[in-house]
Amino acid sequence: MKIKLLDGSIKEFDQATNVRTIAETIAISLKKATAAAKVNGRYVSVDYVIEKDSNLELITNRHEDFYKTLNYTAAFVTGVAISELYKDVKLAKVLYKEDELEYGITFEVEPRIGLEELQNIQNKVNQIIKNESILSKEMDLKEAEEIFKGNQYQLHLAKEMFETYGEITVYTLNGVSIVSKHPITLNLKNIKVVEVQQLTGEYWLNDSKNIMLQKVHGMAAESIETLSSKKEILEDRRSRDHRIINKTLKIFGFDHLVGPGLPLWMPNGTIVKEEIKKYLKEKEWEYDYINVTTPVIGTVELYKKSGHWDHYGEDMFQPFNGGSGSDEQFILRPMNCPHHVAVYKQEQRSYRDLPLRIAEHALQHRYESSGSLTGLERVRAMELTDSHIFVRPDQVEAEFKSIYKLITEVLETFNIQIDYLSLSLRDPEDKVKYYQDDKMWDEAEAALEKVLQDLNIDYKKCIGEAAFYGPKLDIQIKTAQNHEITVSTIQLDFLLPKKFDVTYIDQNQEFKAPIMIHRGLIGTYERFIATLLEQTKGVLPLWLAPNQIEIIPVGSEENIEYANEVKKQLKKDFIRTHVDLRDERLSYKIRDAQTSKIPYQLVLGDQERKDNSVTYRQYGSEQQTTIKLNEFKNMITDLICNKK
Repeated sequence: MKIKLLDGSIKEFDQATNVRTIAETIAISLKKATAAAKVNGRYVSVDYVIEKDSNLELITNRHEDFYKTLNYTAAFVTGVAISELYKDVKLAKVLYKEDELEYGITFEVEPRIGLEELQNIQNKVNQIIKNESILSKEMDLKEAEEIFKGNQYQLHLAKEMFETYGEITVYTLNGVSIVSKHPITLNLKNIKVVEVQQLTGEYWLNDSKNIMLQKVHGMAAESIETLSSKKEILEDRRSRDHRIINKTLKIFGFDHLVGPGLPLWMPNGTIVKEEIKKYLKEKEWEYDYINVTTPVIGTVELYKKSGHWDHYGEDMFQPFNGGSGSDEQFILRPMNCPHHVAVYKQEQRSYRDLPLRIAEHALQHRYESSGSLTGLERVRAMELTDSHIFVRPDQVEAEFKSIYKLITEVLETFNIQIDYLSLSLRDPEDKVKYYQDDKMWDEAEAALEKVLQDLNIDYKKCIGEAAFYGPKLDIQIKTAQNHEITVSTIQLDFLLPKKFDVTYIDQNQEFKAPIMIHRGLIGTYERFIATLLEQTKGVLPLWLAPNQIEIIPVGSEENIEYANEVKKQLKKDFIRTHVDLRDERLSYKIRDAQTSKIPYQLVLGDQERKDNSVTYRQYGSEQQTTIKLNEFKNMITDLICNKK
């Protein structure tokens, strides 16, 4: 049996061997240091027995999954503590959110426990991690069903794991057992500190139709110093949460009667959104895109023909009738591709018309589950910076380069760093998700990969992540919350032009099918603005700030008149200003402008009025500078023009 280690070296064994023993053959110290492992990508305990050739990763304190392992383990330990303190507890899921650096354990118990019980849980956790160790066992579904009869949550997880791996991993501590596909260390000495932090609730499987379980949150680490460091990181992330920032900036809102996940863009948010849109449309004009406007609904037949109905039907809003007595059925638009195909087909195209770059900043709707809705990051109504480019085969490479250049220029303007590029390909074994045409897929994937290689762009291959109609390049970024999101995408599509009989006339006067390229410039405005708010902590650059300048007159009525005149002069250059006429102290007004993250504050008194000047102070600075009004106007106009 050959075991390939992470460094590429091979260890050979004559018989089935557990992870602990394999680690020991490398070094005795490694045996002690190994908390858990990954075998062929699957998380296992150190007691897991490997029976065939495999890839093995040993999870030590140097491995990227070590902290995750400690926290999944701490979640289980917390569940055991709850089970020992209260009767008839049904443990559900052990959870760990990497972006939040905290663990969670969901459970059902009656009567429900209160916040005042957290200290008792903390005390019990402290006791357990000092004295106990965990056992693990692989078993079949029948044995798991016997262990977990009466706990529908663990039975559900057992069936899921059995379907995936053909066996189930069960961890047991003090007579309490759970199913887990996540890494759990058997040696609790790896965990030096666990902090039980809060009590909330969570729907089982994040579905509001299911029971609301209780959830205890916490953090675990290998040292108090590490825990303190993680808490500082977490506090910074929480302060960057766009929902928290929104309380000050008033960018968006929601109303339950309007509908969950349907954002209301407030005046400040509308300014931010429209300024971004203006810039993006200027860039599209620069790159020869033509903008169109298409309906926010489409017929059921349209999406059946495109294939979206079969592949994304569960994510769409339900069909509705056209009117009383009508048998026409419509859907709120979930994607724009079929509409842009319809625009292309309004007239017969020639090879000379291509590439034809159709762009639309289009409102669309998708029915996200209520449990997954998260501020602007996850919504049901969204505006997508979308485009579909129709090209000849000989134009694919040049057009791909052009799109990639456009995307990188836009992201640089917003100071957004690309984390990595994902080449998303189909899984040839999946006969359900992907359109079945091997020749089409082979051509599309080869064409896209050749372009990437010709451009000398580094990328990761992600099998099984393609769209149902073709391969794609996803541009991934890490947000300030440590979320990995796709900010931009370029997708090759050989399928939709065939489905809709889209053609152009070539130089030989023959009908040919163009290739369609789907381009997402910055994704949706909703998610992009959430990302921008978190990245900047709400300190938006001058050109995007809803209120660019706060004008604070001091003293006499003449100074107030001068403040209004300054506002009038700045407004002529479309500079957004506000005059603060509140009956408050100057220091309070300046502090309030700083809290509201306004880029510039002007203080206007007698001397400024007499000299036709302004005294300004930038956000985050205590330095005050006095210059002539015209000089200030020119400086601000130049900064805005250069997207500063």
